[in-house]
Amino acid sequence: MEWVKRKIRFLKRRNEKLKLSPWYMENGGKLLEGLIASSNGKYNIPYRVFTVEELHKATDFDFTNSINYISRSAMWDGTGYYISGIFQQRSILVKKFHAYAKGDGAASYAVNDIVYTVQMNRHKNVLKVLGCCLDLEIPAIIYDIGINYGLLYDLLRGRNFGNNIGRSLSWSNRLKIATDVANAVAYLHTAFPTPIIHRDLGTKNIVIDNNGVAKLVDFSLCVALPPGESQVEVDIVVGTKGHLDPDYMTTGIITEKGDVYMFGIILLELLTGRYPFFNVDDEYPSLWNFAEHHVEKNELSKILDPIILEEIGEIEHQLQAFSRLALRCILDRGADRPYIIDVAKELVRIQRSAHPTQRSSR
Repeated sequence: MEWVKRKIRFLKRRNEKLKLSPWYMENGGKLLEGLIASSNGKYNIPYRVFTVEELHKATDFDFTNSINYISRSAMWDGTGYYISGIFQQRSILVKKFHAYAKGDGAASYAVNDIVYTVQMNRHKNVLKVLGCCLDLEIPAIIYDIGINYGLLYDLLRGRNFGNNIGRSLSWSNRLKIATDVANAVAYLHTAFPTPIIHRDLGTKNIVIDNNGVAKLVDFSLCVALPPGESQVEVDIVVGTKGHLDPDYMTTGIITEKGDVYMFGIILLELLTGRYPFFNVDDEYPSLWNFAEHHVEKNELSKILDPIILEEIGEIEHQLQAFSRLALRCILDRGADRPYIIDVAKELVRIQRSAHPTQRSSR
C-alpha cells in the first residue's frame, strides 16, 4: 500500500531529524503492522507520537531510568505502572511497561496494547488514549485522565494511593461498574469483523473516574479470533492468577467464554470485596468455592462486603440475582456460560429492578 510506504518514509525522516532512539523505527514498524492487520488496511485513527523529552517535561520523571517508579506511580497493574503529569494543560497518565520480558516480547505486548486501545478509543468505558512514545525500548502509552481516579482493585480494598475519587463503593456504584465493564467487553466481542478476546480481565484493569464511570485499560493480551472461527489455540497460557478460565488453562484454547469467566470473578470481587485467590480454609480454597457454597445454602449475607451488608434490606433481590449471574459466568464448562452480551442485558435488568425508595435516593 502506498500510504504504508509514505508512513515509513515519514518515520525515517523524523528519526534522522530528531536523532531519536534506535528503538523508534523498530517500534514504529511494529505499531504500523498491528494497525494494518487490525483495521483491514484502513488507517484513520488519530493519535500523537510523544518524545521522551515531552514525557519528562510533562511528568518530571525519567522514563529511561525508572528506578524510583514505585514512589512516583499513581497506580500500577499486572503489566506496568502509571505516572501522572500535565501536558498542554491536560491531565495525563503515562503507562510504562514492566521490563520482565525484555526485548521483543515486552515490546510486542506494549504495541498490542496500543493497537487495541486505539480501536476501542471511542467507547465511553475505555480509558481514552492520546498517543504513545516509541523512543523507549518498550513503548509507553499516554492516556487522557481526570484529576481524581483509582483502580477498582485498590478501591475495593480501601486503598487509593493519593487519588481520592470522593465516592464510596456502595451497592449501586458496584452494580453500575459491573454494567459499564460488561458493555466494554461486549463491544470487544461484537463490534469488530471478528471477536476480540481480552484474556486479562480483572479489577487491576478497571479505572474508576471521579464520576464513578468504569474505564477498561490494558489490552496487551488481546487476541482477535480468525475469521469464521469461534476459537484459537495458543502455545503459552498467560493471564492473572485467580481469574483464568479452567478450560483455557488446560487446553490453551481461547474463546469468548474465557472472558466471561474472568468477568464472573470480577462480579464476585464486587460482591465480596475479597481477593479471587484467598484461602479461608481447606473447605474454601478459592473465592468461587466460598461464594458458591453460601449462595446455594441461601446464606448470601455471609459472603457480602460489610459495606454492602449495611444496605441489604431493599437490595436483597438484586444481590440474589447478581450472585446467581456471577456463578453462571464461572461454570466449569465454557459452553454452559452465557455470552457477555447476555450478561450485560441481565445487569441492566437488575439495575432497573431497584426498589422505588432506592431509586429516589440516588
